[in-house]
Amino acid sequence: MTVDEEVSRTLAELRMYKDAWEIGQLRRAVDRTVEGFAAVVREIPAAIEGPGERWLQGTFDRYARAYGNGPGYASIVGSGKHAPTLHWVRCDGPVLADELILLDMGVEVDSHYTADVTRTIPASGRFSATQRQVHDLVEKAHRAGLAAVGPRRRFTDFHHACMEVIAHGLADWGLLPVSVDEALSDTGQHHRRYLVCGIGHHLGLDVHDCARAGNEAYQGAAMAPGMVLTVEPGLYFHAHDLTVPPELRGIGVRIEDDILVTADGSEVLSDALPSDASGLEKWMAPQG
Repeated sequence: MTVDEEVSRTLAELRMYKDAWEIGQLRRAVDRTVEGFAAVVREIPAAIEGPGERWLQGTFDRYARAYGNGPGYASIVGSGKHAPTLHWVRCDGPVLADELILLDMGVEVDSHYTADVTRTIPASGRFSATQRQVHDLVEKAHRAGLAAVGPRRRFTDFHHACMEVIAHGLADWGLLPVSVDEALSDTGQHHRRYLVCGIGHHLGLDVHDCARAGNEAYQGAAMAPGMVLTVEPGLYFHAHDLTVPPELRGIGVRIEDDILVTADGSEVLSDALPSDASGLEKWMAPQG
């Protein structure tokens, strides 16, 4: 390891623990992000009329520039068949009235601390039965992941908690070609066809903060008070995927919250945004 690599690793590992001032900055970033989501929802009717995904992306980015330093990363707005694309930053498609919109966005405040929040909402304001079915399974996984965040818990605990719920749900739908136990084994992972990314990461000055930390301090370590991280399970059924029934094709759902590890548990910093389907419908109604 070179001196530069060692310095980068050491600094990344030090940044895993946020002090009170840093946590305050992250709270500000999250609060601004929630306001930015509301601004986006108010523009959905206009986006449906013509400007599409870019109108919503531009709405959030303008808000982030006006009330912070800017967006913390390239804002993701995926309507319909674009939602299952993990990082749909082209945002060059229409917003379809009967489809879901996956919104992954974060305001970076002037101190350069950023939020990272995702919600998947129905453009119409109401989930269809199939959309709700997928969203409900992702929400169940999300809540299992949140419950696994806390001091002295392994960083990978929330990842495994989410994956277990997803695997059981897919098995119940008849989408796993093997047993749940085999799918969850190290040599299985069949459920990962529909969930190709990890379940969370550290958050701070960078949206994927502390990425240069060593594995023994990151994935291989226990969580501790002062850490701020994301939990973000999802399901991504591509429009061309013949392994799923037609009604599921083109549906992508992700739920992502920002969480502070505390001395006796955790605090969801972004809980002002509902994460359940009914709560999202109620939250969207007055924004329109």
